[in-house]
Amino acid sequence: MKYMFTIHFLWISLLLASESGAVRIQDLEPAPVLKRQEDGYYASAGVGFANLDAQGVGVRVPLGFKMVSNRLRLIGSANLFDLSFLEGDDRDPRYFRPYVNSTLCVDSLTQYRVPSYRCSGGTKMLVSASADLAYIIVDEVWIVDQPGKFFAGLGYRHVKPRTAYGTLGLFFDQPGRTVGGFKCVFGKGYIALGIIWAYDLRRIF
Repeated sequence: MKYMFTIHFLWISLLLASESGAVRIQDLEPAPVLKRQEDGYYASAGVGFANLDAQGVGVRVPLGFKMVSNRLRLIGSANLFDLSFLEGDDRDPRYFRPYVNSTLCVDSLTQYRVPSYRCSGGTKMLVSASADLAYIIVDEVWIVDQPGKFFAGLGYRHVKPRTAYGTLGLFFDQPGRTVGGFKCVFGKGYIALGIIWAYDLRRIF
């Protein structure tokens, strides 16, 4: 009896094992990443900081156009208005800072502390223009879930200061996502770093 029970138990176990083996769980294949194949034409705007020799540190706002050639692996930029907002030099001599790089502002007549803006020279805007051409060195540099184009290139700034410069950065133009990137600019007496947003002009034309 015990022998027959063992045979039945083994037989049922084999049947269950064969049935369970017929059920397979297939690995889900990752969704393909969409990549833009055609060339892109964009209106672009950016914001970041700029350090200009003899001018100081301020905010840079480039406004212009951008072209991306995926076939030639080139990114071209033309900033018709390359704006820099810096601290001006229109200061009231009545107010002063007691030492260099101080955030303290003092009224020379009363010797009392006053709000820091009293020692400010206001805001000075520098208007220039710039253009550059970059080569896409690596077509896919992954940041989170987006592949970016890593590029390096050369450009020229028209005035304030007038200088050639180099560029390094990342540009993201995946279809269905926000188009933009990061860009670093470095030239003689001029360094800038900022974020770029771009609007696809093919949505209009």
